Amino acid sequence: MLPALLRRMHEFSRRLIVRILLIALFSVIAIVAAKLLGGLIPFGLGDRIGADAVDHILSIIANSMLTVTTFSLTVMVASHRSVSSLWTPRAHQILLEDTTTHTVLATFVGAYLYAVITIILRETEVFKGEELVVLFFVTLLIVALIVLAIIRWISHLELLGSLIETASRTEERARNAYALRCDYPSLGGKPFNSAAIEDLTPVIADRTGYVQQIYQDLLQDAAEKADGEIHLAVQVGGFVHRGEVLGWVRGDCAEGLTRNVSIGSLRNYVQDPGFSILNLTEIAQRALSPGINDPGTAVDMTRRIARVLLGHEVAKGPREILHDRLYVPDLNRVDLMRESLGAIARAGTGHPEVVVALNGSLDVLSKHPDRQIVEGARILRDALGRAETRDPLDLSG
Repeated sequence: MLPALLRRMHEFSRRLIVRILLIALFSVIAIVAAKLLGGLIPFGLGDRIGADAVDHILSIIANSMLTVTTFSLTVMVASHRSVSSLWTPRAHQILLEDTTTHTVLATFVGAYLYAVITIILRETEVFKGEELVVLFFVTLLIVALIVLAIIRWISHLELLGSLIETASRTEERARNAYALRCDYPSLGGKPFNSAAIEDLTPVIADRTGYVQQIYQDLLQDAAEKADGEIHLAVQVGGFVHRGEVLGWVRGDCAEGLTRNVSIGSLRNYVQDPGFSILNLTEIAQRALSPGINDPGTAVDMTRRIARVLLGHEVAKGPREILHDRLYVPDLNRVDLMRESLGAIARAGTGHPEVVVALNGSLDVLSKHPDRQIVEGARILRDALGRAETRDPLDLSG
């Protein structure tokens, strides 16, 4: 698990505007370097490379990059709308963090800014003589980067917004988050125990939203400074209203709890495998709607969810406690299966292909070493059996 500072920097770096600003900064640095390195070029070499050659290339870059950037943004927006309308609106968040799209667009914008700034400097005769040689080769390097970005963009567009890519990315997020929660069921802390909070001070949530992430190392530091403990009441991915109990503390660390628990309007993929699996579930449910009637997609999503659950298991034996003053609720795998495979079962009982896929996945999951997975598989198999006899599909167990 990454420290809180690195995680926040990683989240910040996945925004489109950040990469655009970084590439733009590199463009300015390249212009400054061309000016500074001009003195290292042997005298007379500048006569072999005319100013017209540099100006012509810069003009081409400025004109073409503006068009390419506008077109790419149009494609990106269209892909985002397609994913939201065809698969699930929640998958839109994955595309917003698509680093390939960000890097390509940032390259186009950075090249455009480089060309515009350099043209202005050329018109004011900032670059002269041997400095034009350096500027020429820097411009050729920019052209090479543009060509590589275009090739990468064309390759990326083949699957951008498609069901295959959307489902694969969602499954990968689910697999990573689920592996984290299996390795650290309480996110490195101790398991939450409701019997241990009788004498503790409740901490009230100051805003309404989903618990997106918790920053365990900062919560641990706050508890250590106060010589206390922090007991988080809400699971990551859970919804809390302003005025509800967010957790309990022993010692003066209530401010540390509210400051280092991220609450927002949307769920987050990092520590919440249920959110990614919910996306796969919603894709399956939409595929089973009467207007689409695509049981094959529901079968695929069922097997992807089963693959996530089979890919990792909670380690047996004593847990590795990284934060001994922090208590966090464990991930409930039974509820996770009810909300995912159970939801697909409710929508797909009228489709034999989906029922067969569900039974096959549940048969394998029933042999899983994890007791909660086995219990969840038992509940769902019983529910499917009742559904086949036309009884209501009750998932209460």
